Amino acid sequence: MIWPIAIVCGIVFGSLVLSGAYGAMHPVMQLSVAAVIVTVGAMMSFIQMARKRAKFTMVPVVWAVAVLVLMASWSFREQGRLLALTLLERPVEDLAPPVGSLQNEVMLMRAWDGHFRAVAEVNGTPVGLLIDTGASRVLLRYDDARRIGLTDADLNYTLPVTTASGRAFVAPVTFDRIEIGGIIVRDVQGAVAQPDQLHSSLLGMSYIEHLTEAVIRKDRLILRN
Repeated sequence: MIWPIAIVCGIVFGSLVLSGAYGAMHPVMQLSVAAVIVTVGAMMSFIQMARKRAKFTMVPVVWAVAVLVLMASWSFREQGRLLALTLLERPVEDLAPPVGSLQNEVMLMRAWDGHFRAVAEVNGTPVGLLIDTGASRVLLRYDDARRIGLTDADLNYTLPVTTASGRAFVAPVTFDRIEIGGIIVRDVQGAVAQPDQLHSSLLGMSYIEHLTEAVIRKDRLILRN
């Protein structure tokens, strides 16, 4: 009974990819990978059916449900990506500040790919950020910038930066407020990348430099302020 396993795998892995949990992929690549997963699963199930010369009347129905699930995952991929990041972020419990201290602490767990990520409130809107100490500014994807309320009229791509893909131009902006856990930093210097230029928004030094401490302990990044 290979075909039920193939269908389940297609739904689970396709939904995971499309939901944005695997945030390192470009959205087009996400769609391509999910399409390959579903296609391979379908081929396996129908080959198995042909070998046994059997008729599974439920197969078309199940695959129709699989397609609908993948479409829904694609539609809500941003919410899925933020949910996945939220599950990796939790307050520090074993490093409580001394009594009377006003210090805030947040602990981030290292992701499977070796990076640290967090869900931040940028101007009041949840945004998934990859912590990058090599970035001088907080750098948002174009889509994230639109979600926090910035329009094309607010973006002037005049600031040159060097990325892994080479030289590019981003739009300098100032974020009124960025919060991670209970750590709030105001008037943060940032920038916005051009459409399809950045796969993940970055939390750069313009936020981190305002903290009292940012320290890595094994697979944990601890932020204090």
